[in-house]
Amino acid sequence: MAIIPTDLLDRIRALERQVRELMGSANTTPAQNSIVGGEVVIGERGRLRVRTAGDQDLVYLGRVAPDRDEETPQQGLVVRRDDGSLALTVWTGAPDPTAVQPVRVLDRRGNVIVADDTVRGGLARPYIPYSLPAPADPARWESTTATTWTTLHRGPGLVQHPRLHCRIAAEGGAGGEVRLLVDGDQVGPVGGPGAGLVLTERMAAEYGATVTFEIQARVTTPGTTIRCRPLTLYGLES
Repeated sequence: MAIIPTDLLDRIRALERQVRELMGSANTTPAQNSIVGGEVVIGERGRLRVRTAGDQDLVYLGRVAPDRDEETPQQGLVVRRDDGSLALTVWTGAPDPTAVQPVRVLDRRGNVIVADDTVRGGLARPYIPYSLPAPADPARWESTTATTWTTLHRGPGLVQHPRLHCRIAAEGGAGGEVRLLVDGDQVGPVGGPGAGLVLTERMAAEYGATVTFEIQARVTTPGTTIRCRPLTLYGLES
C-alpha cells in the first residue's frame, strides 16, 4: 500500500469538515424575528397586520378601509384591544381624498375620549371648560340668611370623567354650611366659612350624560349670613 503523506490526510480531513459545515448551514433557516441595524419597508399599498391567538384583528398599520377614492388608498393606523373594541385610530371613515385623519383614543364602550381637532388643530376632546370669572369682593357673592338649604348657584355640566373635583369659597358667620348637589343628590361632605368646600368624589352619572350642578348654603344661627363662590369644577380620572 502506498504511503500517503500526513499533510495530505490533514487537508482531506479539513475539506470533509468544511463540507459538513456547509451542508449544516444550508439546512438551517436563519432567524426571522430580529432586525439589527436595518428596517422593514411595506409598500405598494401593503400593511402590517397583527392578529390575536383567537384569530381576531389587533393592529392594522398601512392600508386601512375605506380608500380615499378608487385610485388612492388610505394609509393609517387602527389598534384594537384583545376583546375586539377599538382603542386607537388614525384614519377617517369618509371616502374623501381631502379628509383629514383625526387621532382618536376610545374607551371600551366606543366613546371617543381624546381626539385632535381636524379643522383648526388643537384639542377636540375632552371638552375642558374655562373657569368663569366672578366678583372678587365677598360682599358681592351670592348669599343667604336662611336656616334651610338654599340654592345659590345652578348650572348644567357634561360628564366626561369618572370623578369630580370641586372647590367652593365660603365666607360668613360661624356655623354656616355649603354643599354641592349633582342632579339633586349631595356629593361629598359639607363645607363652611374659612376652609370652604373642597371635594373629590366619584360621579354616579354615565359618560356623556348632562347633569345639573347646584351649590346650596344655609346658616345654623338665625340672623347670620353665609356667602359662597364656586372656584373650580372639573373632572378627574379614576
